[in-house]
Amino acid sequence: MNERRTSPGLSGVHRRKSVQSLLSEHRQTIWDHRTSKVLSYSNVKSQIVWFLDHAQIKISNDDFMFFVTLYVLFGDEIRLLFLPPSVDNFFIVLNTIALLLFVVELILNSWVKSEISCRERKIRGFLFNFFFWLDLLAIISMIPDVPWLSSYLSSFAISAFPARSGRITLGVRAGRVVRMARIVRVVKLYKVASRRKRESNLLRDLEILVQRGKIGQEEMVYYFNKLKQQKQSRVGAELSDMIIRRVIVAILIMLCVVPIMTYSPSIESEQESIGYLNVENVQIGTNTSSCESLQEMSKEFKSFMDVVTDHENYLVGLKIFPKLCDSANIGFENEEVLRELREEYMLELESKHTYINKELYVVKATFNLDYIVRQNSEASVYLTLFVLFMLVTLAMQFTGDAEKLVLQPIESMMEMIQMVADDPLVDFDGESFADGQYETRIIQLAIQKIATLLRIGFGIAGAEIISKNMAIEGGQATNSMLDPMVPGKRMYAVFGFCDIHNFDLCTERLEDEIMAFINNVARIVHEEVARWGGLCNKNLGNAFLMVWRIGDEDYLQEISRGVLRRSNNSASFEIAPTHEDVDLRRIPGLDKTSDKALIGFLKVVVAINKDAQALSYRRDKRLMKDDECFKLRMGFGLHTGWAIEGAVGSLHKVDATYLSPHVNMAARMEAASKQFGVAILMTQNFFELMSTEAQANCRKVDVVTVKGSAVPVPIFTYDSYQDQIFVTHKHNSIFDTENRMAENYTSAVWGLDDDLVKLRRLSVPAFRKSFGDGLGSYLDGNWREARVKLERSNCIMEAVDPRGDGPSKTILNYMRARDWICPEDWRGFRPLTSK
Repeated sequence: MNERRTSPGLSGVHRRKSVQSLLSEHRQTIWDHRTSKVLSYSNVKSQIVWFLDHAQIKISNDDFMFFVTLYVLFGDEIRLLFLPPSVDNFFIVLNTIALLLFVVELILNSWVKSEISCRERKIRGFLFNFFFWLDLLAIISMIPDVPWLSSYLSSFAISAFPARSGRITLGVRAGRVVRMARIVRVVKLYKVASRRKRESNLLRDLEILVQRGKIGQEEMVYYFNKLKQQKQSRVGAELSDMIIRRVIVAILIMLCVVPIMTYSPSIESEQESIGYLNVENVQIGTNTSSCESLQEMSKEFKSFMDVVTDHENYLVGLKIFPKLCDSANIGFENEEVLRELREEYMLELESKHTYINKELYVVKATFNLDYIVRQNSEASVYLTLFVLFMLVTLAMQFTGDAEKLVLQPIESMMEMIQMVADDPLVDFDGESFADGQYETRIIQLAIQKIATLLRIGFGIAGAEIISKNMAIEGGQATNSMLDPMVPGKRMYAVFGFCDIHNFDLCTERLEDEIMAFINNVARIVHEEVARWGGLCNKNLGNAFLMVWRIGDEDYLQEISRGVLRRSNNSASFEIAPTHEDVDLRRIPGLDKTSDKALIGFLKVVVAINKDAQALSYRRDKRLMKDDECFKLRMGFGLHTGWAIEGAVGSLHKVDATYLSPHVNMAARMEAASKQFGVAILMTQNFFELMSTEAQANCRKVDVVTVKGSAVPVPIFTYDSYQDQIFVTHKHNSIFDTENRMAENYTSAVWGLDDDLVKLRRLSVPAFRKSFGDGLGSYLDGNWREARVKLERSNCIMEAVDPRGDGPSKTILNYMRARDWICPEDWRGFRPLTSK
């Protein structure tokens, strides 16, 4: 049991407290209790007394730096706007302290939040990353706020940032941009606020669970402390940092570029010139100047305006009041230009009003701002294009980051799930979906592993269960509830049953190592059967149920009847529903499936006699009996027929399997292989489906009836001599050859494969003829002749194998038990005595 950190000895009263009260300690509980009362004068007074005597104000480093950051952002503006110059020295001290705090924070973060690898020559963490440089820029931007430091660094070109009002030397715009770097620290405040909000939500959720009685107060404290320490996921942190970096860079760039692209013309020269004209106009009114002088100045003013702006018709109107020099035609209006000029293109300026003897002296000028407006429009277009470019670029970058870190991996996961739902048995390559990073990559691998575990756990019989429960339509799961109990479905397959001989001895002697022994055998069986097109349905300890799936009943009936009607030149292809057994002999390509099923089991026979781990048990003294080496032997049974494929069990435990008498028949064939002394027994149903070449290498050994059935079943075997040395190949090339041979199977394999040839090398023609004749006489009821021929076949085999021929000895023993006399009711078959 996991150790939990809980508060010992909590009473029932404490267990009924709220989560917030428990974490805020007993003092806060008293405060909440008191503030819930009616606030009378005495209550307020007592609460203040309690606060002064007992309350403690705790402030974390995040809280402290939060207030320091706020001061740095707005402190200097508050000083300039609202406070007198006498407090400047106090603010210099505060600025110095804030600067030192930021420097110390930068150094500590660089030390404890960074990893330096000398071997890889890499620095990971805070040091020299994006936020390090932004924090450093924020610190540098504070240097002008500290006069003594700014003066000290003047020799290093920092004199460009003089103290206080001297900052304007760099330009108001540049200064503001540099100061904007301090806003970066707001990002830290945002992260702190997000973390606290997450903790607050966690407290609220845990409190609800406590109120509902789902967890206790002690468990609540444990889970709160545990979940509070959970860090943000790497993909979330990476995506968040990327977005923050892009936003910060975009803001700084826009702060630098927007003022440059914003055209703000100055009208100071125009205003000053009008003022000079009005001074001259006033002097005329006081008789200290002449109209000629005013006229000369007005001409210079017009020429100056045209030269300065380098545009004709910039000054389009000039009026001087009062009209003391009207005869000189000093004032003018360019009516031609004014008629075509838009109102927003005109700028009217006038000098300061001066009164002499209640007479108003003023100069009014009208300017043509056509070129200025055009320049503003041009700059506005550039600015709009720039903003659009920034927005599109940032949108593409943000989308690209989200696509790379989140969306693509999610789509990949959905594709993986869809593949599993479409074909649960597909063995997809996980590397082809390896486009995720961080947690998304872990989730992708987890989905792949889960799908593989489902395929391994349920097997081929559970494909429908997996497909139904993972089906996706329109991007949504078709069924939100788990339903493993899918209805059974009738299907056809080659069923193979294999069993480890002397398993009780192995279990008794090997004890806890029996699992390793079984898994070594299972590895051999699964690999060879899978190579030759089969799948494992059941691992039963000492036995294995293997399946070579042919197809479901409806599909096979359609193929079978379609082949039949085409052979009869029938144009109709309509299929009537039926529950009759499918004639598998009419299914094209099934001979290859049957041949590969037999080869898969024969390859297992070879593998257990040449696999290094399997051979190692021969030298295990624990398994020796009468000083004889232990030899791993297995029995195999093959049969073809229908079965009900589906789930057996309940929601507590489900097994996907096959239920049918045909599955039991395969098991009976395996059990009977021990009685006949052969490695493999197969029924006629299976034998008839094999190719002619495969049938030619098998021999019929008997005709029997099994328990629960009166139908005689001819049974066959493939002679397998195992007490010989099989060549062991150490290179992977032999496995590649085996895989290619299985994928591109032809019946020529029976004469070309060394393992198959070596297994039947003792089954010479003379032996096969003698046994065949003896079996025929036995089935015909001529047991006397059968005895002679079967004894001869057994002698032929004993000449090369001291154990003789198992089927010959089995039939001879059966006849011997009946004194070699054929029963009168003999019909050419006998009941199978085992299982």
